[in-house]
Amino acid sequence: MDRVMNTFPEKHLTAGIDEDVILSAIVEGATDGIARIDAQGVIVSWTTGAERLLGYSREEIVGQEIFRIVPPDLRETVRAGLRRQVKEGGVFHEETVRMHKRGRPVPVLLTRVPLKDAEGQTVAFLVIFKDISEKKKLQKQVETLQRDNAMAKVAAKVAHEIRNPLGVLFLKSDLMVERLEMAFECWGKGDPGQHRVVLEKYVSDIKRQISRLEEIANNYLQISKIRMNEREDVDLHKFMEDLEAELREHHSADGVTFVFSMAGELSTAYIDPQQFQRVFANLVRNSVEAIQLAHIQDGRIEIRLERNPGYVEFLVSDNGPGIPAQIQETIFDPFTTTKSIGTGLGLYLAREIVENHQGTLTIDSAEGAGTQVRIVIPLDDSETE
Repeated sequence: MDRVMNTFPEKHLTAGIDEDVILSAIVEGATDGIARIDAQGVIVSWTTGAERLLGYSREEIVGQEIFRIVPPDLRETVRAGLRRQVKEGGVFHEETVRMHKRGRPVPVLLTRVPLKDAEGQTVAFLVIFKDISEKKKLQKQVETLQRDNAMAKVAAKVAHEIRNPLGVLFLKSDLMVERLEMAFECWGKGDPGQHRVVLEKYVSDIKRQISRLEEIANNYLQISKIRMNEREDVDLHKFMEDLEAELREHHSADGVTFVFSMAGELSTAYIDPQQFQRVFANLVRNSVEAIQLAHIQDGRIEIRLERNPGYVEFLVSDNGPGIPAQIQETIFDPFTTTKSIGTGLGLYLAREIVENHQGTLTIDSAEGAGTQVRIVIPLDDSETE
């Protein structure tokens, strides 16, 4: 049979079929998303695979700029990359994110191949998007397992964290009792104000340590509740108004200027409002304490909410001292802190809460240049239809 088949010239197998037709069929049948864009980034072709991956039909996307599917924080990077490839050529590969029509981020392995004209000038690009959602899910599961293993070690650390303030409480209590005995023995003699000053200092120390214990307990209680969020449709405008009132009242004596702003057509988001208030309470407390420790006189914290198609973005920015470079890689680990008193659980809790809402929390900070925290929360699909 093989001998018979080999007697046919190979060219007969595709006789009468144009090579462009064959190539088109291969491209159209590919499971990966494939698009062709011009040198300015305008989409000129869009395959069925791209439609399946990112949700846009040919009619919706052809003629639009490629930046329509690029997250806002990556657009300048993409523009610079296109300019560089036009000038230098070469094939570009990276793991990145593109935005689905419904507003959710889609992890992709992106390949961008320059297409040249007869003079060798780059006039267009072939862009291939390979869905790596499953790979990212697996990576996230591994990261979650690693975090869970880290939390298994936290119990010992908790005991240590609690023992320290408890030891101070016992010591100060004993000293206060001794001082009271002295005061009663010397009743009516000497300077009573002397005992008052010492006793007030002891009471202040005791209250401080009790507050620390309360913070530790509250943070661990919050950890146990992260996976049990009680979501509801929350009016974002009302949420920001309540948040502003609460933060201004809580930090009224801290000498920091607050700026709140909102942009876009605000509607609702499906979130747990109590958990999200805690996210902002933790972030703002970090900013306030960093500003105070650095003795910055004109401390400023800005909280901005912006509504975008398919997602909402919160930005919390401060003009504090920034995060030291040596701890930036571990800033989300439990008990990572630069403060002499603190649990180091604030950022860990904030990120856990945001990720449990299928969102992302990222930090941009440099020593001496302040800190900006960016939170992106996808909206319900029905809002973008």
